[in-house]
Amino acid sequence: MPLHIDNETLSNLLYTLYGAATTRDTNRNFLTLLKQKLNLLHATLITRPPTTTDSGLLFTSGEKNDIPVIGTAEGAYTSVYAQDPLVNLPLNEVVTIEDMIPRALLLESEFYQMILKPHDIYYIAGIDWYFPQASGDKFDTPGKNSRISIRFVRTRKQGNFTDTEKAFLHLLIPHLQQSVSLGVQLRQLDSERQIYADSISKRSIGMVTLDKNGNILKLNTAARHYLGENDGLSQVQQKIKIENVSRNDTLQRYLYDTLNTFTLQGSGNTRVLSQAISVPRPSGKVDYQIVVKPLPVNDEDASKLTPYLTIFIQDPDKNLEISVRTLMNLYQLTLSEATIAILLAEGHTTDDVAEELHIKKNTVRAHLRAMFAKTGVTQQSMLVSLVLTSLASTQ
Repeated sequence: MPLHIDNETLSNLLYTLYGAATTRDTNRNFLTLLKQKLNLLHATLITRPPTTTDSGLLFTSGEKNDIPVIGTAEGAYTSVYAQDPLVNLPLNEVVTIEDMIPRALLLESEFYQMILKPHDIYYIAGIDWYFPQASGDKFDTPGKNSRISIRFVRTRKQGNFTDTEKAFLHLLIPHLQQSVSLGVQLRQLDSERQIYADSISKRSIGMVTLDKNGNILKLNTAARHYLGENDGLSQVQQKIKIENVSRNDTLQRYLYDTLNTFTLQGSGNTRVLSQAISVPRPSGKVDYQIVVKPLPVNDEDASKLTPYLTIFIQDPDKNLEISVRTLMNLYQLTLSEATIAILLAEGHTTDDVAEELHIKKNTVRAHLRAMFAKTGVTQQSMLVSLVLTSLASTQ
């Protein structure tokens, strides 16, 4: 059957390919569509090659109950993976199995007899490329970069790959490279974002992002809680408002000046300083603390959803969540010592600690001396500072 890829088919192929990187779609959708259009038995993307101790990470066309052994990297395939003639192919080329081994030798090989023949696999084509691990690396850079592979298999009845089909597969190479690279980077960024978000959440810091006009784009959970309390600080439509008129004027001026600096001078080479303000609370609680921080933005690439500013909101009354176990591991403290250090970091006096833990003040002082020796500090204030700035306060 001659290859026929019209514009609509090509568009759908590329749409599903990049969808695997930028949406919750999986590579299976692209591979299944490719299987249909190229009359394949299967198409398999190998993002982590299998080893004797790792089954690898593979995506294969078709339904989950329609995957051959060669697509799962389990069982026999893993054990003879090193015998596969299509392992470690020349980079960025479409290579068929006939290019690597004479057909007669292949048919006699253990690899064919154990893996290919039971699944009626007769023809194979493949492409290998490197995924750049570091920013700025090229797709063909060796070293620590990861090798990515894609394989296309057919039965004897489906026929071998024609020059036209191989030429089409070659056209897909840059798109395969970009899609996999983009997908890995986006997932890494999402993981990093989640770590930062968890750390901010542990510290009970509200975070609000604003667009170019000072309208709210996004609130984290803590910010939504603080604004929802309406205790001197609230959200009015898409704006942040301070109940105290004078402080609100100051905040709005900060926002206007910062955003106006972006507009008039551009953000590329302009350093805009952060601004801070305290917010009185009618409830009588300690003032909120607000920091307005500009974000690095390339105005030429910005859209209506691009964040230009971040507003951080801190309630000093909120206790910082500090991990006892992490603190113990970091400084080799006992459970009692770590507990006392956390109570002191929360603002308790030594008398408060003694009462809270039902121990004598002399016992608290003895624990303090032991902690000084273990952490290398010489004063209680230094110990508190150490605890608050340690990784234990981000767990």
